[in-house]
Amino acid sequence: MTDAPRLPHGYRALVLDAVGSTNALALDKAREGEASGLWVVAGRQTAGRGRQGRPWSSEPGNLFSSLMLRDAAPPERMGELPLVVALAVHDAIADVLPPPARPSLEIKWPNDVLLGGAKISGILIEGAALPEGAVAVIGIGINCASHPGGTPYPATHLDAAGYPTAPLALFECLAARLAARLAEWRDVGFASIRESWLKRARGLGAPITVRLPDRTVSGRFEGLDPGGRLMLVTDEGSRQLISAGDVFFR
Repeated sequence: MTDAPRLPHGYRALVLDAVGSTNALALDKAREGEASGLWVVAGRQTAGRGRQGRPWSSEPGNLFSSLMLRDAAPPERMGELPLVVALAVHDAIADVLPPPARPSLEIKWPNDVLLGGAKISGILIEGAALPEGAVAVIGIGINCASHPGGTPYPATHLDAAGYPTAPLALFECLAARLAARLAEWRDVGFASIRESWLKRARGLGAPITVRLPDRTVSGRFEGLDPGGRLMLVTDEGSRQLISAGDVFFR
């Protein structure tokens, strides 16, 4: 991965053949004083990871990228960021699909993008409090040429779906789309993001099960509250707001 990608104004990219973890390197760059807006992109990862410390399959031919931002938002609004990022990933993948295929692209709360009902991307957002301020690193992996097996949720990749895509070409779409959605979030607010997210949501109004750290709850996916939390009407009739969990469709 040696070609310099085209990026929106104010963004830069460090493009590498291989790295341990794009998120870890982006955090290291932040600690070294690198300015906000740095992307780290790699052809493969040797120590990739997903949510809750799960290993992230990092086979060559897929997209592995991380964006480092300084003071992305006030702490009380950082819970909105995963939905902003998911919307941008959806936008970017839609850019490389023919129009008839785009309706099969959906978002599973909070930030899994699905193609034909199977997971095609992963997002891991990490943060650090540095002396000069807060740093967020947005890790994004998209399955272009392969996908892992044995996952809790079905997975797929673009080649298998009939849409071969070069990772660097997809990255250029992603960089542009994420810059646009971050600007919308900053300048217009989360309400606009929330509305767009709900239009692309999988399972809205349908029965779901949410696996929480200490229990599992089932009910109907009613929507998102103004801060992006999942609104669930349980099978017993009560309403719950969920900030984090794994969603499964019934």
